[in-house]
Amino acid sequence: MKYIYNLAFKMAVSATIALIIAELLNLDYATVAAVIAILSIQDTRKKALVIGKNRVLACLIGLALSIIIYNFIGHNSIGFGVFLIIFIPLTSKLKVEEGMIATVVLSTHLLVASNITLIMLKNELLLMFIGIGIASIANLFMPSLEDSFKDDREQIENSFRIIISRMSKSLITHSVDIYEQKLMDEIEENLKESKNRAYKIVNNNFFNRSSYYIDYINMRINQFDIIKKMRIHFEKFYMSFEQTKLIAEFTNNVAENITEDNDCKELMKNVLLLREEFKGMELPKSRDEFENRAQLLQFLNDIEEFLNLKRNFAITYIDNKNKTLE
Repeated sequence: MKYIYNLAFKMAVSATIALIIAELLNLDYATVAAVIAILSIQDTRKKALVIGKNRVLACLIGLALSIIIYNFIGHNSIGFGVFLIIFIPLTSKLKVEEGMIATVVLSTHLLVASNITLIMLKNELLLMFIGIGIASIANLFMPSLEDSFKDDREQIENSFRIIISRMSKSLITHSVDIYEQKLMDEIEENLKESKNRAYKIVNNNFFNRSSYYIDYINMRINQFDIIKKMRIHFEKFYMSFEQTKLIAEFTNNVAENITEDNDCKELMKNVLLLREEFKGMELPKSRDEFENRAQLLQFLNDIEEFLNLKRNFAITYIDNKNKTLE
């Protein structure tokens, strides 16, 4: 069953069926229907629908131009050149470039004919509709990517937990895990793959237009950018204070609560409580202590921004969902 989702398999089957139908109808140039079917196979339903529409529009425009130009200039190389000079820029202007190649092929059939008849036009239109029609049916069979995205989500969240948990330890030890950069590279690659999968999920579903998958992965990508900023602070941390321990404990608490359904309300409240507690603590005694504590507070600002991104996401998806269930 999994083969039905494979692009190469769908291309082969669609081309074969399109050719068989075209031959059964005794169409001239039947193999063109097979080529159009191959060109019309796409990796998402939305993309297939858009390209199919563009290809039909380009074909109708191209055939109309062919009739006018070949009848006035002649069925010769000059006529074909004029057709291309007009048609190619026109497809670009109308944003239907996907139909250019197939239409040019259909136009050559009219070019080599001594006279353009309704039967010939019917032949070209049927070649196009058979190729696009069979491919459209094949494009309905798309793999469900929700489970794969769920696995991506769990892996991303687990990686975030690990990296932020290590940061909480580094605040105390002033040392960075040697495998941290490897983990960062893996997270970045996973985020790219997950974003691609998110767009495919949305573009494969015509009825549910929720942008949850895209919004979720964009939120995690923005959080990852903040994690990169947080790492930079460790280049300047070399002193420990009372605040260091408090922020380290809070950072570890953040790491433990990185989950899809966490709305970050309590964590955001804890940030405010930490700030209030810091205000009552003794002021820095030296320039070095001042600079290190300033970096520590900036680190806390970054954590707050990290949480705020998830909080905004939660307001849209988690809080509204809970209200609906109440």
